Amino acid sequence: MSKLVIISYELPIILEHAGDKSYLLTPKSHARTSGLENFHKAQKAVWFGRPGSNRGDTSRVERQKLSKAYEEKNCHPVYLGKKEHERFLDGFSNRTIWPLFHYFTQNAIYREELWKAYEKVNRAYAAEVFPHLEAGDRVWIHDYHLMMLPSMIREKFPAVSIGFFMHIPFPSYEIFRLLPWRREILEGLLGADLVGFHTYDYERHFMSCVRRLLGYDSVFNRIHLEERIVKVDFFPLGIDYSKFSEGGKKICKEGKAVGLTRDLIDQQLSGEDKKIILSIDRLDYTKGITVRLKAFEYFLESYPEFHEKVSLLFFVMPSRESMEQYKSLKKDLDELVGRINSTFGSLTWMPVWYFYRQLDFQERMELYCQSDIALITPIRDGMNLIAKEYLATREGRTGVLIISEMAGASKELSEALTVNPNNLLEISESIHYAMEIPEEVQIKQNRVLCERLRNYNVERWANDFFLSLKEVKKIQEIKLARKFTGGMMQDLGKSYMDAGKRILFLDYDGTLMGFDKDPQKVNPDKKLYETLRKLSEIQENKLVIISGRDKETLGRWFPAAEWNLDIVAEHGVWFREPGSKWDMIELIDRDWMEIIRPILEFYVDRTPRSFIETKNYSLVWHYRNADPDLGNQRSWELKDELKGLVANLNLEIMDGDKVIEIKNSGINKGRAAAIKIGDTDYDFILAIGDDWTDEYTFDALPEKAYTIKVGTKTTKAGYYVEGVPDVREILRELENLINVQA
Repeated sequence: MSKLVIISYELPIILEHAGDKSYLLTPKSHARTSGLENFHKAQKAVWFGRPGSNRGDTSRVERQKLSKAYEEKNCHPVYLGKKEHERFLDGFSNRTIWPLFHYFTQNAIYREELWKAYEKVNRAYAAEVFPHLEAGDRVWIHDYHLMMLPSMIREKFPAVSIGFFMHIPFPSYEIFRLLPWRREILEGLLGADLVGFHTYDYERHFMSCVRRLLGYDSVFNRIHLEERIVKVDFFPLGIDYSKFSEGGKKICKEGKAVGLTRDLIDQQLSGEDKKIILSIDRLDYTKGITVRLKAFEYFLESYPEFHEKVSLLFFVMPSRESMEQYKSLKKDLDELVGRINSTFGSLTWMPVWYFYRQLDFQERMELYCQSDIALITPIRDGMNLIAKEYLATREGRTGVLIISEMAGASKELSEALTVNPNNLLEISESIHYAMEIPEEVQIKQNRVLCERLRNYNVERWANDFFLSLKEVKKIQEIKLARKFTGGMMQDLGKSYMDAGKRILFLDYDGTLMGFDKDPQKVNPDKKLYETLRKLSEIQENKLVIISGRDKETLGRWFPAAEWNLDIVAEHGVWFREPGSKWDMIELIDRDWMEIIRPILEFYVDRTPRSFIETKNYSLVWHYRNADPDLGNQRSWELKDELKGLVANLNLEIMDGDKVIEIKNSGINKGRAAAIKIGDTDYDFILAIGDDWTDEYTFDALPEKAYTIKVGTKTTKAGYYVEGVPDVREILRELENLINVQA
């Protein structure tokens, strides 16, 4: 049976020596993957990650003992050298990716040796995982430390299902493009079948970066690579709701705190008219903790009537203390707390109770239960589970959450007070408003919030992720089943050889030849001429070039006097039989072109590097060379503006591959193909095309026809190939069959 493999930077547990042969197990409660432990056990999954903070220098014998102890817990430790680990974690992960992805571009550094270390460590994780993988396994990779790992696993094990989840924000294109190794990171992530984020904003930013930097288009939330589809979706991380809810009820039932907060709250901050505001965060410039203190200071200045009646419990957990930016932040916090307490404090009242240390689960629970307001205002945060944990302990009770709109959790917690984390006045006013919200309103809002958190807990988050991964694999399997393979070529070749009458419809751009920034430069090459000539000269064959190109260009490339092939130009407006002159499918009016042209010219002016192509009976707006996002936006605007006009003028809009063509209604490749077939009973019919316009051809042909789409986009064709070289190979195979027979 297939197994589940979870991979994260660190393992969810720490094992420490408790004797010669025993180890003491400690859960890593603050890991980003916390809450997955139950899922890990239920799925009987194998978890790979670094074992702890000081494992790089342990002896080989100790590593073997430790690894065996971890394996008993279905965990596999990945060991890194000290220098290697520093460059990977404190270097590229925390000094390049972390600040850049959180929009602190001024803090990001870009050094080649750090990038090389990041690649090397990702390969080390891959090497540790490879011996344990088999075809059909499911792999779940977590977070920004391992963004190269999906493609590394995909390269070695193409048959496994790979999911990746990003626990931090994904930045917009304008920020992400600053990264020198931006393409490599995207290509690494696209090794996954499913890429998950906390919010739709992060999902949208990722797809925009993929489109603009790698050129892959997406349909809804599916990115079409050459060989497969990658799904991108958002899954808001939940918490172990029952754990916090039941824990909160237990503490409330006891009626008092039993640990850290016993002396602090019961003795120092007790009283019916006193309010407690709670702030818990680790030391990080992304958390907005200095602004939070300043906002509380502004509140005390603005509302002196609350002096002696409110205190801020300010907990900061140590983090990355060796980095200069964090040392400076700690110094600023110390000075701010000192200033506030000296300015507003008295012998009987201290406005800010400041603690710089780690908090265990029990201590956090007590603080959640005893605090009237939770103040959580990060400048940028992927999710922020502290907000959800606080609310879970307040089920059926009072309590107000003030949360930054920049935290991913704010998208789900709309009933909470949402603030701009940089707006001191707004935060101050929210604190004042929270103080005066009636208790019955607080209880009612918390019930709504808690119901949402109960329904979408960490288990639901994990299950939804794997359900989505399963769905995308089904889509890939359907696509794979329709991929034109060697076996299908044998079937097509046999049908071709058995047929007495054959007709072949071949699109030109994107099918016989690739694309170019200048459409006029895509001339047929020598090999294409040779193949088409041999196929067209076979007596049983009727070869039809069916293209959107204008008749002058096609006529120049394939002169009537020299070629025994049919040509359909401008999507079916013009026909040319072998040795004959061009003829129209019907008399077509061109007066509309002067009405439409000024509109297209306006969009050319507004869209740099776009241009108009004028055909005999159609106008084409090309935006392949334009900025991808701007081009798409302008194309939507243009189509919307043209809708009313085309109906009145009996025109239609053809939305092709980075082109919009306006032409007379009812004229398309499908109608042209049907006319070419006519009443003739062809034994073999083949149609190959890459564009949306070729779907008309596929749809018009009988069921027995072989229809092949170039590219992996959704199609009515029976099969697909990846690109122009595959089409050339099919045509050469047909050419060789005749040569062998001869």
